[in-house]
Amino acid sequence: MVVTRRTSQLFDDVRAAGFISDGHFAFRSGMHALKLLDRDRVLSDPQLASRMGYALAKHFFLLRVDFVATPSIWGAGLAQWVSYFLEPRRPVVYSMVKDGEHHFSTGSETLDGKRVLVIDNLVLTGSTMKDFVRAITAAEATPMAVGTLADLSGVEFPIEVFGLLNDHLDIFDPREDSNLGKDIPVTEVPY
Repeated sequence: MVVTRRTSQLFDDVRAAGFISDGHFAFRSGMHALKLLDRDRVLSDPQLASRMGYALAKHFFLLRVDFVATPSIWGAGLAQWVSYFLEPRRPVVYSMVKDGEHHFSTGSETLDGKRVLVIDNLVLTGSTMKDFVRAITAAEATPMAVGTLADLSGVEFPIEVFGLLNDHLDIFDPREDSNLGKDIPVTEVPY
């Protein structure tokens, strides 16, 4: 992604609201970052949440999706904002995991043949996202892309995964860049 003035301003506003911490952070996925997005509070500010939803909707506007879907309660608010800013507005499909399988709020017959944009607040290890994308495919729908505030997985997906704030969080793989953040104590993040 090319860092735009608008994305930089959004990141600065997220930081000013207190939702960004500086340091050296290690995630369960093995990826590291020099900035940490407060995943639990970042969507609590409706103005910032709506702006992030708008930025994601703008990025995926040309996909012409039929539904926005989210695999988690944390992604639900963001998915609502994204669907609100798509034109025309699109319904949101929620998922509940029961007996290890995703069950969609609309019933799989509604997804049959539809184009789906997946939204979640964060992609952490990538396992939830892979399972969810497979479930959408099993429901005879076509997952078009994944939108998130940050992709911390380091995983290659067969569809586009766009982390809105990735370019600002200084995310890196320590196996590829062992010098980055080497003088800063590492904080293990529980996700």
